[in-house]
Amino acid sequence: MTAGCRRHVVEAVYQDDTLRPSSPAFATPLKEHALVTATTLEPTSRPTDPIGRQAHKARQLLTASTKHSYDPELDIDWTAPLTPGKWFLPEHRCTLFGTDLWNRLTMEQKLAVSREEMASSMALGVWTEHMLLQLVARYVYDRDIATPAVQFALTEVADEVRHMIMFANVVESIGATTYAVPWKVRESGRLLKTAFPVQGLWALILLTEEIFDRIQREIAADESAQPVIRAMSRIHVVEEARHISFARAELDTFVPSLNKAELAGLRTVLALTMYTFGQELFNPEMYRRAGLDPRAARKAAMSNPANKATFAWAAKRVVTHYREIGLIGGSSEKIWRAGGFL
Repeated sequence: MTAGCRRHVVEAVYQDDTLRPSSPAFATPLKEHALVTATTLEPTSRPTDPIGRQAHKARQLLTASTKHSYDPELDIDWTAPLTPGKWFLPEHRCTLFGTDLWNRLTMEQKLAVSREEMASSMALGVWTEHMLLQLVARYVYDRDIATPAVQFALTEVADEVRHMIMFANVVESIGATTYAVPWKVRESGRLLKTAFPVQGLWALILLTEEIFDRIQREIAADESAQPVIRAMSRIHVVEEARHISFARAELDTFVPSLNKAELAGLRTVLALTMYTFGQELFNPEMYRRAGLDPRAARKAAMSNPANKATFAWAAKRVVTHYREIGLIGGSSEKIWRAGGFL
């Protein structure tokens, strides 16, 4: 994308949510961005062998990257003021929504909670991108850099570096400060990124990417959300659609090659990771920064049935896919259910 074609994404939202043809991140509906990773971009027949299909998919995604990539430093107007009364996270996705505690809060307090929950989620987003960088470094190390799969994997690195900086800028722009990743997530990631099989890491990354993607699609279309949050979500959805498509193609090739013990082990790790991930979304620090009693707020959030409904909704697409390819089943299903994702 040339500099002359760029327009501020946030500016498009401020103009009564007008989707200008000249504003790249708003020019194409999200459904069309999703289709660009699934339709044939080249006038060639689809290969039937797994390696050929993956190379074909990588070439498609490289083409899509040249047409739908953004630089948040230029495409988001970071100087635009926040809109009074708009949410940072949709109200019904706030972890306390519907509880007695939530109903006692003032509107100002509720907005503060949504701001801190968004800032806390950005920390988990950065952790996910860190994991992907480690994964790609291992993935490309012994592979031919001339192949489409390796070149697209390196394109992902460029995307994720921009996303990490974008997340940090979002936190600053909404008047929050950065969060540390919860200890359990950080330490488990330290082990997984170095010792876990590369193909298994694709499965772990796909979990978090799919869940973030579903929530951000909702935010991007939500007129009650802050424009800067909508702009960030829109950019992330467009670019992550390619990453999700590539990870799915890798897994579709890899999972059938697993023996029974390997499949059971991968199922268990994925289920435990999701369970831990879900528990750490109730970070007591975000409630403290919003001016609430962190213990009381976390207790209320963890017992809130609305959160299990949100978890199941957010994970629906990846759960369906993982069932289809055999990554959910046996004893691992009980862990998924205990975490609220089924």
